[in-house]
Amino acid sequence: MSAPELEGLAAIIAVDARADGLPISWVSPGFELLTGYGAGEVLGRNPKLLQGPDTDPRSISLLTEAIAAGRDAYVTLLNYRADGTPFWNEVAIAPERDGASGEIVRWLGTQRDVTDRMRVSARLHELAYFDTLTGLANRAALHDELRSAMHRARVHESEIALLAIDLDDFRRVNEKWGHQAGDALLRVAADRLRSVVRPQDLLARVGGDEFSLLLKDLPPGEGERVAKELAARILTAVRDEPHVVGDLRLETRVSIGIGLYRQGTTTSASDLVHDADIAVESAKSSGKDTVRVHRAVSGEAVLVPDDAFDPASAGDELGRVLADGGAGVAAVYQPIVELASGEVVGYEALARGPEGSSLHRPDRLFAAAAAAGRVVELEWACRAAAVRGALDAGLGKGASLFLNTEPAVIDAPAPPELEALWSQAQRELALVVEITERAITARPAELARVIGDQRAAGHVVALDDVGADVRSLALLSLIDPDVIKLDLSLVQDRPSTDQAAIVSAVAAERERTGARILAEGIENDEHERVARALGATLGQGWKFGRPGPLVAPLPVSRVRATAAVMPRPPGDTPFAVVEAARGAQAVAEATKALLLPISHHLEHRAQRIGEGAVILSAFQDAARFTPATRRRYESLARRASLVAAFGVGLPAEPIHGVRGADLAPDDALAGEWSVVVLGPHFAGALVARDLGDADVPDRDRRFAFAMVYDRPLVIAAAQTLVARIAPHEITVRRR
Repeated sequence: MSAPELEGLAAIIAVDARADGLPISWVSPGFELLTGYGAGEVLGRNPKLLQGPDTDPRSISLLTEAIAAGRDAYVTLLNYRADGTPFWNEVAIAPERDGASGEIVRWLGTQRDVTDRMRVSARLHELAYFDTLTGLANRAALHDELRSAMHRARVHESEIALLAIDLDDFRRVNEKWGHQAGDALLRVAADRLRSVVRPQDLLARVGGDEFSLLLKDLPPGEGERVAKELAARILTAVRDEPHVVGDLRLETRVSIGIGLYRQGTTTSASDLVHDADIAVESAKSSGKDTVRVHRAVSGEAVLVPDDAFDPASAGDELGRVLADGGAGVAAVYQPIVELASGEVVGYEALARGPEGSSLHRPDRLFAAAAAAGRVVELEWACRAAAVRGALDAGLGKGASLFLNTEPAVIDAPAPPELEALWSQAQRELALVVEITERAITARPAELARVIGDQRAAGHVVALDDVGADVRSLALLSLIDPDVIKLDLSLVQDRPSTDQAAIVSAVAAERERTGARILAEGIENDEHERVARALGATLGQGWKFGRPGPLVAPLPVSRVRATAAVMPRPPGDTPFAVVEAARGAQAVAEATKALLLPISHHLEHRAQRIGEGAVILSAFQDAARFTPATRRRYESLARRASLVAAFGVGLPAEPIHGVRGADLAPDDALAGEWSVVVLGPHFAGALVARDLGDADVPDRDRRFAFAMVYDRPLVIAAAQTLVARIAPHEITVRRR
């Protein structure tokens, strides 16, 4: 086999733990293909025969220490084939113990050729964490540090502040003096910001004219004060002296938005980024050259300027807005166009409170509703305003009507007084239900059912804000959206490795299902060119129209459901799905001891994927979710998009960050051990059914099993598990 064909090839090896020198006692056929050694050449020899002059001693030490301690281990190291060819080997080992004495009798390991991946990874690492223009950290570095800071804040009960810093009117510099001047200004501005920030904080350029400053490990109660002080220093430093760019002296200003994490709030890392972005937009709309804070109040994120907006005190005003079936809620509509022709094919309905009211903005409106416990009522008032306006304007099915859906109440039924209106809307309008990544991770079982109901009713399903959070990438496959809406940052920011990963994943999904790509935030011709380059065929933004009333003549073309929803093989468990698709001949038999390294290998793959990973594991019952397993899955939960565990007696959150599902004893899944991993560019599953051995050591229990790397089949297996996940409370927010 050639080197490219060997990439990804898996092998299994067994080593005799009781014999001197840890000799190899058995190898799989895959080992012979992977290494070029025949079984007869390696039996009785130590696995170190694969080592060579450039094998890292530190990796060997990790394996040696794990063997001495009798525990599992995972490393990636440089090994050598029989012909001397080096290759990167992903190795996972696990001990097999005697059931009676507990003595380790042999070591089992899996090996996998990851040479091409390591080459690509090395190159990407050079590009991944620094902005080449300014030398600052980039978006990826910021997100990595933010995840670590959030974990420390939870453990040590400290606070975090994130400052979003945008150069005001930067576009005019590019338009008047050219992009070279714009790039030079960004470098000068970066130096000015460096001179102000503290050594312990992280300053990053996250795209275009946007910078971020992460203030971490702040004492309780001090986050907002420290953030405001630094923001004031930044405003002063930028204002005080012109920025010298060649022969130009440019008067530059910045707008700053502050997002805060405090103990007792529901803010996640992605929420914190979003909060800071919302705040900086408020600063810009308030005249620029100023600061706004997105402050956490009673566990909900609420945008407030410095004079403070308290949602808890807005109850009376909210009551007036929601009176008479939500008569105080209005809808405005922003056009969506076919980029090729410029033809309007739909509108997104956006909610607004009464003009001139403190609740005119949707974020304040929903924050007040959350504080008053009236989110469901407000959500239906918004839907009613949207469809009523469309029906009154005679939109009909001539154009699609995109409706935002609040994830926290996605499955709430229509109130009796709105049932007739909603039924009419479903008959007479071409509805597109917009959902966000938060809905997928928080309420996956309900979402799967709601999406099924919506599709059965003939509605189109859109996934919103793809690219705002890398977690949404792996989750795309779980819902097969008809429309993928790219976050405006992808269109408006300069290209980055983060964006490349997002675009690559979206392109793969489009090829798999035929989904339409819609780019948001298109304000000019350049944005449109970028959108087309990203694969978008639909567009939305100020270039095509600002939100407003529906006016005649209304369009006669609409966005249709184009995604090919993959038919799922029969079965309601991962093993049943795989067996139905592949047949009994694809199923083998092995003990738990032999399968453990394979399951650990998949867990390690999820760790390496990071934020874009989904890992769903069935453990049969809570007793098998052991302390060692808990530690591994707690680590996974800190990195992956969605981590879930299933078993009889498992609680809704068996460990922090891990979603749980308590299986009924007669659930067929209770008889299976499965590990399913999905990433933007990886899919793998171990599916195994317990053969019912009794009175044998746990590691000797036999399973019928199959390994699957076929993406559609792995997705089908994952969907059987997602349907069982218990719901999770979710922060209410609306932009």
